[in-house]
Amino acid sequence: MDSDDSDYYTPATAFPVEPIRAKDIDLSVPPASGMEYLQRVMLETKRCDRVVTVRPNIVSTNTFQSSLEEDVKAASPLAPSVAWQEKQVSDFSRLRQKIVKWRSSKHPSPQLALPMLSDKKGWQNLCFGLQCDGGKGGSTGNPPLLSILVNIGQPMVDLLLNWHSQWLEECDHITHLHGQWIFALLSCLELPLHPDTCSTIRHIARLCQQIRNTMVDPEESELAAVNLIICLVGRYFNQTDLAD
Repeated sequence: MDSDDSDYYTPATAFPVEPIRAKDIDLSVPPASGMEYLQRVMLETKRCDRVVTVRPNIVSTNTFQSSLEEDVKAASPLAPSVAWQEKQVSDFSRLRQKIVKWRSSKHPSPQLALPMLSDKKGWQNLCFGLQCDGGKGGSTGNPPLLSILVNIGQPMVDLLLNWHSQWLEECDHITHLHGQWIFALLSCLELPLHPDTCSTIRHIARLCQQIRNTMVDPEESELAAVNLIICLVGRYFNQTDLAD
């Protein structure tokens, strides 16, 4: 490297390139050969700073961060107390331990004929009857009996949760059976969560938050169900950005 080029960074070359000085070349005309093109590239490279930095816009970054934090921290007036949530998480943890033992031991066949793995409509009828929104006139569904839960594998648990998130979104409110089934399926989830399953339970929690935002009466029967689901997704399954 020439002495007058010592202040510039020169990367390693794949093959020798004859050095050239800026005064020996006319940069206003195109290079006459491939070698001259490479010489120009190396000349321009030597003129570049070793390190290039950009000063961030601190004001706009802080403004965005503050706005984001305010949205995350905005609490619903119908959200439960932290003490209530901690108790639910503790009870849920003990229930999951029992379910693991039940599922690993010998168990009887389910009392109901279970639909095939791919029979979405069959599972919807089993869970809710003819109307998943709990409307009048439809046949009643079935609660998540233990005999059912211990006879379905983890892929079926994941798939059912995904379907329940779709059914919940279609109904736009949560019924007693919705709450029972989602709670039961959450209790059967194996850890660590598959990314798709994690996305599913986050979607369910957001739907529950939307449903809760439409409520005004703290005595509404659906409130306990949505609060419990939001609590478990946020606090037990560590989706803390969704927790109250």
